Amino acid sequence: MDIEELNLTEILTALQDFMTQDGAISPEQRDFYKAFRTELNGHEGEFLIEDVERLLVATRAQVDSISDEDFSKMGEAILTRYTNKNADAINERIRQLAAAEAAKRAAAEAARKEEEARKVEEDRIAEEERLAEEERLAEEERLAEEERLAEEARLAEEERLAEEARLAEEARLAEEARLAEEARLAAEAQSAEEARLAEEARLAEEARLAEEARLAEEARLAAEAQSAEESRLAEEARLAEEARLAEEARLAEEARLAEQARLAEQARIEAELAAGEAEKQAYWDAQSEPTSEDKIVPDLPAQATPLDAKKPSSLLSKILLVGGILAGLGAAAYFLVL
Repeated sequence: MDIEELNLTEILTALQDFMTQDGAISPEQRDFYKAFRTELNGHEGEFLIEDVERLLVATRAQVDSISDEDFSKMGEAILTRYTNKNADAINERIRQLAAAEAAKRAAAEAARKEEEARKVEEDRIAEEERLAEEERLAEEERLAEEERLAEEARLAEEERLAEEARLAEEARLAEEARLAEEARLAAEAQSAEEARLAEEARLAEEARLAEEARLAEEARLAAEAQSAEESRLAEEARLAEEARLAEEARLAEEARLAEQARLAEQARIEAELAAGEAEKQAYWDAQSEPTSEDKIVPDLPAQATPLDAKKPSSLLSKILLVGGILAGLGAAAYFLVL
C-alpha cells in the first residue's frame, strides 16, 4: 500500500480542529494560522511531512508570541491527521518491515554461525601458524641475541674508540681554545696599548694645539697691546707735535705782536725824538733869527731838566725794555721746543 500525502485543506482542517477544540481561538493562534496558511499557499508540489515541519518552523519564526506548548500540539495534530489517513498503509509497512527484519535476523544468524565456523578454522590455522611463528621467532630471537651481543661488543668498541677520539678532540679543541684565548688576550692587550698610545698622542696633540693656540693668543694680545701702545705713543706724539706747533704758533704770534709793539714803540720813540729835534731846532732857530724887538727869554725853572738831556734817557730805557721782552720770549720758545 502507498503512503498518501496530506493536501492543503487537510492540513488547515487539522489545525482548525486543534484551535477550536476549546471553543475559541486566541489572537496568537489566529495570527499563527494566517501566517501558516500564507506559507502553505506559497509552497509548490506535494506536502511531504518534512515540508509541513519546515513550514511550521518558518511560521513560528514569524509569530514568536505562540507558546511552545501550542506550537508542539499543532504539530502533533497535523501529524495525527497524517497518521490516521495512512493507518492501513502504515500498518502494512510495519508488517513488511517486521518480516524483513525477521529475514535479516535469520540471515544474520546463519551468517553468524558460518562466521563462527570460519573463525574456528581460522583460529586453528592461526594457532598452527602461531606455533610455527613462535619457533621462527625464537630462532630469530636467538640469532638476534647473538647479533645483539656482537653488535653491543662492536658498539662498545666503537664507543671506546669514539670516547678516546672525543677526549683527543676535546683536548685539541681546549688547546686551540687556549691558544685562541691567548691570541685574543694578546690582541686585546695590543689594541689597548695602541689605544693608549693613540690616546696619549691625541692628548699630546691636543696639548700642543692648545699651547700653540695659547701662544698665538698671547702673540695676538701682545701684538694688539704693541699696536695699542704704538697707537698711544703716536697719538701722544701727534698731540705733542700739535701742542709744539700750537706753542710755536703762539710764540710766533707773541713774537710778532712783540715785534709789532717794538716797532710801534720804536716808531713812537723815533717820532718823539723827531718831534724833540724839531722842537729843539725850532727853539734854536728862534734864538738865531734877528728881530726888531728883543725877545723875552723866560727864566728856566730851578728844577727843570733840559729837554735834550731828558729825551735820550727815556728813549734808551724803552729800547732796553723792548729788548728784554724779546729775549724772554725767545728763551721761552726755546725751552718749549725742547
